[in-house]
Amino acid sequence: MKHKRFSRREFLKTAAVTTTSAAVVPMIVPSSVFGNDEKTAPSERVTVGHIGVGNQGGHLFRSIQKVREAQSVAVADCFQSRRNGHAAACKGKAYHDFRDLLARDDIDCVVIATPDHWHVPIAVMAARLKKSAYVEKPLGLSMEQNLLCKKVFAENNQIFQYGTQQRSQENCWLGCTLVRQGILGNIHTIEVDAPNGGAGGSTTEVTIPPDLGENGYEMWLGPAPKKPYTSDRCKPDGTYFIYDQSIGYLGGWGAHPLDIMVWGSDADLSGTVIVEGTGTIPAEGLYDTVYNWNMKIKLGNVNLLFKTGGDRTRFIGEHGWIEVRRNGTSASNPELLKTPLDDAAQMLKVERNHYADFINGVKTRIAPASTLKDAVRSDNISHLCDIAVRTKSIVQWDPINMQLINPTPEQSKMLSRTLREPWKI
Repeated sequence: MKHKRFSRREFLKTAAVTTTSAAVVPMIVPSSVFGNDEKTAPSERVTVGHIGVGNQGGHLFRSIQKVREAQSVAVADCFQSRRNGHAAACKGKAYHDFRDLLARDDIDCVVIATPDHWHVPIAVMAARLKKSAYVEKPLGLSMEQNLLCKKVFAENNQIFQYGTQQRSQENCWLGCTLVRQGILGNIHTIEVDAPNGGAGGSTTEVTIPPDLGENGYEMWLGPAPKKPYTSDRCKPDGTYFIYDQSIGYLGGWGAHPLDIMVWGSDADLSGTVIVEGTGTIPAEGLYDTVYNWNMKIKLGNVNLLFKTGGDRTRFIGEHGWIEVRRNGTSASNPELLKTPLDDAAQMLKVERNHYADFINGVKTRIAPASTLKDAVRSDNISHLCDIAVRTKSIVQWDPINMQLINPTPEQSKMLSRTLREPWKI
């Protein structure tokens, strides 16, 4: 299909879209705040269940309330105050166990913003119950989970949207569209930077707070190994940097600039992927994911340099470079950004409202801009880096057949994660 083009005037007026929110949602919010008076007729709305309504989940909840065609009807969260407060805000039902929410046949789709280790297990359950899903980044806790998620959504013909909100920014769309149009000539190098992780976190066992409780903590851990509750485990930064539940910012933040790399080129599909590099794994404290990484990756004949730093994706070709960031797009020669767009070329899809794009996809069955196929591509790069650092080896990947090439036993072992009983996917 032909997608909407934006004028340069519209592009210049566009405000940056952020992916996180530090604001704290009130426990009870009048529905009028969200513009529910302007909603479409109830029979025309897409019904939504929210699973995980902490910091980012709360941001997504508030964003969905502003979509005219959406109607939030249920909330699941391990923390009592979160689920009750958000359920009251949308006049829906609160659940301790997300499976009870998924069992409802009047819910069309779910928004999943849990800790990372729950993303794919819940998404797979939702798809098998014929529910579409918006899934926060990163995708899976392993490459095996990524590939299973892709398979299950295809088999059940469900809509998926990834939480890479930069695909709804016109500056990101413009930069990636120009690169795909070929104005840089052959791309020989891509530079990707993502913010760093870190060490620390208390390992001292403390009493589980009443708002969570023993049952809530058991549900919060779910398929992750059983570990004592500490003051840092169930909140940022613990939810980002504990290897039982995440691979750290390699995937948790790397998902954004790596997604831009995938959106702007198919370098990762052009030939054998060869990954090597270094990183630090903390020896003490609760946090034990890789940080200070510096990866050198071959994507066919393209060099990918992925390291800690800012938050950017730079495409470098024969005729200069274009750099895409959430707060702007720049080029080695500003005139490159004024290149007329080729209407005959296949245009990347973009929608100004990332959340409306998902709801519209559920309603029309047209895939949103942030697809599961691309989510798997970018997230797999993060996992390959994690494998290379932890095994201190060179990792080779066949991107077409989606399998390691001549893997060592240690590399093969890292393709999957064991789920704690009784959880299965």
